[in-house]
Amino acid sequence: MATTDYTITIDDAYEVPEGPMTKAQYIEFVMNRAAQSYCAQHDAETADAGIQAACDAYNATLPQD
Repeated sequence: MATTDYTITIDDAYEVPEGPMTKAQYIEFVMNRAAQSYCAQHDAETADAGIQAACDAYNATLPQD
């Protein structure tokens, strides 16, 4: 099975690049849009806080040992 590594930058001021995207740009687009969505869902002020809130919400759904 193949593995591909990407470096992703999550930016509070992310803007979608104009024109066609590379695979790396598309992955960054998806992740930044997800972070923006998490901010809205969890009333977070920053992308990082939104991601943490979404992570916490997911982890809270897991069975406790």
